[in-house]
Amino acid sequence: MSSANGIRGTANLGVTRKYDVADVISLLDVARYPLLGILTNAGKDPATKQGKALKKKETSDPDFKWFEDKFGAREDIVSANQGAAVTLVVTNGAYFSIGDVLLVVKSAQGTNNPTGEVMLVTNVATNTLTLVRQIGDGGSGGGLLQQNDIVWIIGNANEEGADLRTMKGTTIAEVLNYCQIFRTTIGVTETSRNTKGLTKENDFDYQIRKKGIEHLVDIERAFLFGKKEIITSGTHPKRFTGGVLPRISQVTSNVATRDDFNSYLRILFAHGNTEKYLLASGYVIDKINGFAHDKLQVLQGEKTFGLTILKYLSPHGTLNIIKHDLLAGDLYGKSGVGVDMEALTYRYLANRDSKLLTNRQAPGEDSRVDEYLTECGLQMEQPERHAIVKFA
Repeated sequence: MSSANGIRGTANLGVTRKYDVADVISLLDVARYPLLGILTNAGKDPATKQGKALKKKETSDPDFKWFEDKFGAREDIVSANQGAAVTLVVTNGAYFSIGDVLLVVKSAQGTNNPTGEVMLVTNVATNTLTLVRQIGDGGSGGGLLQQNDIVWIIGNANEEGADLRTMKGTTIAEVLNYCQIFRTTIGVTETSRNTKGLTKENDFDYQIRKKGIEHLVDIERAFLFGKKEIITSGTHPKRFTGGVLPRISQVTSNVATRDDFNSYLRILFAHGNTEKYLLASGYVIDKINGFAHDKLQVLQGEKTFGLTILKYLSPHGTLNIIKHDLLAGDLYGKSGVGVDMEALTYRYLANRDSKLLTNRQAPGEDSRVDEYLTECGLQMEQPERHAIVKFA
């Protein structure tokens, strides 16, 4: 025991001092799974949280499939400079049939530039087309087409009494993804679980709350960055679900101005819905706010799943912008991903949606172990409906 002279201050209270301690531990970055939040809540009543989640669907097999198709192609690229005006080598001859009417929409030819010229296909031999040139305007165009020029199919013209045209169709594609098993474990000794601390929650209850958030963030990471794979070298298969970013091939880079951003939006809204979501890094949101603040509306409330959403009204469609903290660092810190929510579905294996499994400790062990377990995957249809943007 030590002695003290003079007026006593708080330093003299020693171990008897009762500090004012907040009774709830604050957690950092809890809203880090907006994609998962929307997919698992869209369609529910925002006030009661009741109802059916429209973007959530059960699967009876961990290998789940769906089918995709496209309309027949109506655009192709010239693959070689024309040597003669009436023959044209294209990249995909299978797109064309006798009787197709073509429009040249882009040409680098300097002499008698054929841009805007209409042509008729009279024969198709693999990738070589035989043509009748200058349909409807014999005096314009006529120049030889160059490699990388672009032609459109704008319909077909047929003789009276002609036979049936060649039948063409697309092949329906089967697409596969996997349900991945996500596990997050929490464990404490029974002594620790029954020891009273300064906070309202005991440590075990706090860890349950914290690990539940971490579990959802892990799923969100896989839905963004994961690559589809199955490893069968072990006793049982180990599956990895494919995420959004690896499947998207449409990327617009070095965006710096509103015009650059609108060019990106033309690509994003070329297919699918006229209302989409942009999951964006903080850097991207700062940049958009800098050049388009007059076009932004802030939406916040129960109907937005507790997320702050910036609504950007463009001539191409309506974009709901959400800050996503997982888009960070050198690789993704200047990026955003535009998604068509109609083409995304949260798939979970029957009886294996997210749940907290209790008392997972070994028999006779003087502890308490619980575990969050989810077996789920992402169904992402038609990658052409989505696009990535990278800012300068």
